[in-house]
Amino acid sequence: MSLTSLVAERSLVVCVGPGGVGKTTVSAAIGLAGAKLGRKTLVLTIDPARRLADALGLHQLDDAIQAVPLEEPIPGTLDAAMVDTAQSYAALIERIAPDERTKTRILANPVFHAVSRSMARSHAYVAMERLYDAMINRRYDLVVLDTPPARNALDILDAPHQLARFLDARFVEWFLPQARERGLRDRILAAGGDVAKKLLGMITGEKLLTEIVEFLDAFASLREGFVQRAERVDRILRAPTSGFVLVSSASPASADDAAWLRHDLERRKVPIDAVIFNQSFIPLDPRHPLERRTSLGAGSPEWAWQRLAPHLSEPKPVPELLAALRELRVEAAGENARLQEIIAGVEAELDPACTRVQIPRFDDEIRDLEGLAVLADALVAERPR
Repeated sequence: MSLTSLVAERSLVVCVGPGGVGKTTVSAAIGLAGAKLGRKTLVLTIDPARRLADALGLHQLDDAIQAVPLEEPIPGTLDAAMVDTAQSYAALIERIAPDERTKTRILANPVFHAVSRSMARSHAYVAMERLYDAMINRRYDLVVLDTPPARNALDILDAPHQLARFLDARFVEWFLPQARERGLRDRILAAGGDVAKKLLGMITGEKLLTEIVEFLDAFASLREGFVQRAERVDRILRAPTSGFVLVSSASPASADDAAWLRHDLERRKVPIDAVIFNQSFIPLDPRHPLERRTSLGAGSPEWAWQRLAPHLSEPKPVPELLAALRELRVEAAGENARLQEIIAGVEAELDPACTRVQIPRFDDEIRDLEGLAVLADALVAERPR
């Protein structure tokens, strides 16, 4: 499947990759490509880097979904949001609390604020909920999910099961007030809870213990919904309508991290639909900027200077200038050959059905929508291999 087909047909595209390879920018370009194809598109990033806002022409990017101010009319629409852990947790409680009293109890609880900022993998849990809201409640045609760099990229795949296990864990029940003891199990559970509370109270103090119990009590009414949504997101992530794109560069370190991610996805039985090698070659022909050349012929630049000479007032330096230019081009072609060897090593381990796309090094760093549009066009114009 070509990258164009992936963007045109899938409802979720998850971008994973090492840090420093332009993954966030590529994710935004994929979103823009989707919008150009007429799709209602959201780019959702859980990468803490804030470069995306600048590239999309937004003053800032946070949990609130914002429309990207596109300069030219296109068939679709493009929105963007960034998961800010603390802010997104608060917005989540605003959305799902069953009533005003429960919402106030949770948002005012110090334990909630501590958990929302520092709980292990908390960014993945709240991103999971944000993804659910975008795909189920907002009904986007395409959501592009930009994950954190490398080793944290796959946390969102684990988050649904981990959250469900935590909320179903026996020790959580220990701290919840028992409405009525119906039998031996309930009496044992209550006794175990009393012991656990006393032990924890000795360690944390009664005030913190009270706050923990109050938080879990208020949170209890939301538990079933969390579990159901977690299971739904897990099905979405693994559905045929979702696609995974691995973004890398041609540096040895990035290639190693990309290989680790590929192995980890394979271990989880998640196929990679496409690999994008960003900034992976130097264009040598302005007329064909996506052409990858790894060598130059032995021809002389004299033909060019002979055509230019009649139009130049001082033609003598021209051969030297052309020779120097050719030397630079030969050096760039040699660099392309070196980069291609690294890419070939990564490609050798890929499934034959996986699309491979190489994007050149652009003259200028992509900082705005105009540059993003150039990258988007290059992504869908590049012929898959």
